[in-house]
Amino acid sequence: MDSQVTHTNMSDASMPNPSTSGSLQAIAERFIDRLFAVVERIWAPFLRLSLAVILIWLGADKFANPKYTVGLERASPLYVFLATNGFAYALAVLEIVAAGFLLANRAVRYVGLLVVLLFVGTFSIFLTAPAITFGSPQGFPVLSNTGEFLLKDVGLAAAAIAMVAHDVRRHREAGGVGTHSLVAALFGRLR
Repeated sequence: MDSQVTHTNMSDASMPNPSTSGSLQAIAERFIDRLFAVVERIWAPFLRLSLAVILIWLGADKFANPKYTVGLERASPLYVFLATNGFAYALAVLEIVAAGFLLANRAVRYVGLLVVLLFVGTFSIFLTAPAITFGSPQGFPVLSNTGEFLLKDVGLAAAAIAMVAHDVRRHREAGGVGTHSLVAALFGRLR
């Protein structure tokens, strides 16, 4: 049959040759190098989009149930005066707008700084409200569910910082407007 391919009619070029393709170790090393190249290419957009999804979710959650955010604010002496549904809704709007900018890949370094502040603000509740942070009766180092929820903001703030650093480097390498030029332009307009 013509449609059947047999070993005899295959060219030598299509057959793997151990001496030309290298050892199993060399093949594994090339695979790992390619895998690292893919990771290097996708990490920044993946991080930016992941943070956008998280911010959308957190913002939507605040709109659906502001009581949880209000309760966290009440537990912290830093934020007790902000413990209102209105403030929870304002945070939700900030998170969703920031997510929109990240999805559109616009003003990433500036939005990223805002996101860092949002996560640092939430994490500060972890530090200032030990009664809700640590599980009882064990106490430190056992975290409550709320403590675990708040602790994740350290990692999210670090991810936002990495995103900002990447965007700053990308703009610098592309010869884009530097931060100092933007600040000068803003203050020049205010005069």
